[in-house]
Amino acid sequence: MRQLTANRMMVLLATTVACAACGSTAGLGQGEPANAAAASSQVAGPSGHYGDSDAVQATISMVKLQGREAHLSSRAIRLPERPLGEISVYGYQFPPACGAHEFRVLEADGTQILEYRFATPDGESQAIRDYIKGPSPFVAPGLWTAYDHTEDSISTMKSQVEARGDRLFKGVYSQGLVTGLADVEQRALGSAYQQALGDAFACEETQTLASTTGE
Repeated sequence: MRQLTANRMMVLLATTVACAACGSTAGLGQGEPANAAAASSQVAGPSGHYGDSDAVQATISMVKLQGREAHLSSRAIRLPERPLGEISVYGYQFPPACGAHEFRVLEADGTQILEYRFATPDGESQAIRDYIKGPSPFVAPGLWTAYDHTEDSISTMKSQVEARGDRLFKGVYSQGLVTGLADVEQRALGSAYQQALGDAFACEETQTLASTTGE
């Protein structure tokens, strides 16, 4: 995996702080990662939760309504688990007044993902993928739940398991794959994603109000 460089991480963190201050900011896959077999009950949980469910669902609705639909083969976009059928992709970039954020919705075989393209001032970008529906009951809107990842961090994802039950009926349950990103990257990317969702949600509410009032 191509880890974020120190300079890029500093830019990312600075951009995230700027987003919080100003209120806005300016590809489904090829099998499990090789290290996924090394499942461990000691895998750390995600650092925080980023993204309100209502904002996520509103953004998905806007992207599917306004965006252009395309259909890709199951090998076209690398994901932790490859879908059996083709992938439906809806892409939409919000207008500048709404932050100009770029989102895609990916759908296939009962899986739904909201992808946010995070761009930094140095010209680099990162696709952040939030699993809304998927192969695990621990999948949920917002980062960082099961299967959430960035496009270049799939190889570092890990199987997270936990023990449940009493001493007589204790069992080990798999929550699915979780991100292997460092906490500082999870916080920075999560904050950027949350800010973009907030801008998109506010935009959706404004457009709904305008259509209701006839403005």
